[in-house]
Amino acid sequence: MWDANARTRFLEFSKDHKYGDLYHVAIQTGMRREELAGLCWENVDLNDRRVSIVRTLQRIKGQALMVGQPKTNRSKRPIKLSPEAVKLFHEIRGKQLAQQSMYAEVWNSTGYVFTQPDGLPIDPDLLSKAFLKLIKASGLPHMTLHGLRHIHATLLLEAGVHQKIVAERLGHANVATTMDVYSHVLPDLQDVAALAIDAKLYGK
Repeated sequence: MWDANARTRFLEFSKDHKYGDLYHVAIQTGMRREELAGLCWENVDLNDRRVSIVRTLQRIKGQALMVGQPKTNRSKRPIKLSPEAVKLFHEIRGKQLAQQSMYAEVWNSTGYVFTQPDGLPIDPDLLSKAFLKLIKASGLPHMTLHGLRHIHATLLLEAGVHQKIVAERLGHANVATTMDVYSHVLPDLQDVAALAIDAKLYGK
């Protein structure tokens, strides 16, 4: 898992990458790559600071890109956005409108948030391959695109966010799944809890 310095380096190095905005949203929300690729503007409410996960986009072997259902019933979920994430979505929309104007007659109005320059959706496999190339070029420790989801969850747990909320944001079937996956974070959280007791009881 990347430390704080590595995360900062990644955010800086990837900001001008063609899929940089998507990678940043992945850290912000913990969404799976198929959920990111399948996100449509009709499911983004920037006034309420929320995205709703209702579909995925995935490549079925031997077939074209297919719209599908989220992994489980719990995967169909709302995810609250931070102010910085809202700002990022506004920037994404602005860039997309500029691309739409540039491509004019050949622009494809697909409704997806993350698209190719001509408006067509992005293959999730392509996102993963581009991510690996980006990480190699950056000199950062190896990580897959799915690792950004783990970073999101780990940061929330380290910040003291309740496990149930983390499980809901990730779309896990239950809290036990979240704790099984992120059990490595628990020892540090025990230290935080012990210090928090003194802070509340004795003002230390």
